[in-house]
Amino acid sequence: MKRFIKWLLGMVLFVLALAVSLLAPIDYTPLAEQPFHQTMMEGLQQSTTPSSTPQPVEVGWSKFNILPSYSMPMAGYTPKDKFESIHDSVYCRVLAIRQGAAAHFIISLDLMLFPPVIKERIETELQKQNKNYFIYLTATHTHSSLGGWDPSVVGRVTLGKYHEEWVAKISQQIVDHLEVALQSAKSSRLSYFEEDATEYVENRLDGTNGKVDGKIRGIEFTRSDSSRGVLVSYSAHPTTVELLSRIISGDYPNALTDRLEQKTSFALFMAGMVGSHRLKGVTGTDFQRIDSAADKLNHKIQVANRTLLPDSIALSSAHIPIQFGAVIITSFNGNYTGYVTDDRYYAAGNEEEVMALNWVGPYFGEYYTEMITHLITKTPSTSMP
Repeated sequence: MKRFIKWLLGMVLFVLALAVSLLAPIDYTPLAEQPFHQTMMEGLQQSTTPSSTPQPVEVGWSKFNILPSYSMPMAGYTPKDKFESIHDSVYCRVLAIRQGAAAHFIISLDLMLFPPVIKERIETELQKQNKNYFIYLTATHTHSSLGGWDPSVVGRVTLGKYHEEWVAKISQQIVDHLEVALQSAKSSRLSYFEEDATEYVENRLDGTNGKVDGKIRGIEFTRSDSSRGVLVSYSAHPTTVELLSRIISGDYPNALTDRLEQKTSFALFMAGMVGSHRLKGVTGTDFQRIDSAADKLNHKIQVANRTLLPDSIALSSAHIPIQFGAVIITSFNGNYTGYVTDDRYYAAGNEEEVMALNWVGPYFGEYYTEMITHLITKTPSTSMP
């Protein structure tokens, strides 16, 4: 009995010590006075984007199904240990853009996010092969797809039992399909498009006065053999399927790419600034709403005006590490820092994305806006709108 009391007392003291070490008042020191802000701004000022000579581009693509032959956990809303049925298959899509000896890739997964463990394996394998590729990782952000891809304790609790076999297989397949996409590359012309689709998205933090990014944007690739591919991005959360559903689905992004591929050879969806955005203006059951959203967005894309880019364009890429204050940094879409929300909701909002998922403090909306604006204004002007 004495041993139990000592053990219990020790556990209580441990929990109290842990709470004291992890809890602290919110730091409302103005952003400009934070040391990390000064370090970051100096770094941005000194950073340089590698020069790039305008050249013709070649574009190739590839995709493959990422569903296993057995049931796995699901990731999205709440932990679900396995899926029970499949409404639509989920994929990995790879877009390759080649300019001379330089190769750039966009990789999109029909998952809630791009798993950090897969990112690390891709990078490790490319280093082994001495391939200096620029890789841009993204995801559709569907909340009704596979889990089981995070080996950490928290990952196993929130995303289900870790499936090493699936992670290893998908990682290698992505590396293989980089080459498939690159080998399929053909001389291409690029067209940029954007169309207002504000009527289908709303700010779930503030439906009356909240700002929204209502543009659906994309790039269309027309290759020398007349085949066409399209890259598209939109901001509404793909959270259409019911919370407790155990049905695999890529949600409206998958339905949209299906429709686009009826007229093109390849379509890739990239989640936009989904943060506080959700779909609106679509009714019916889960999958009726998905089909409705896909139809409406597909129409927007089809009627959008295209801006043809020059035959030769300059592409350059760089990695610039972001400086932070005293926060815990983890990874989601390759690198993830939690929700970056409008700063005015930090103290006033009670929603989960502000109270639980904003991990970086009260001024990070302003911080990210400042960094992105600095990069845009510093980057040499191109022909992109």
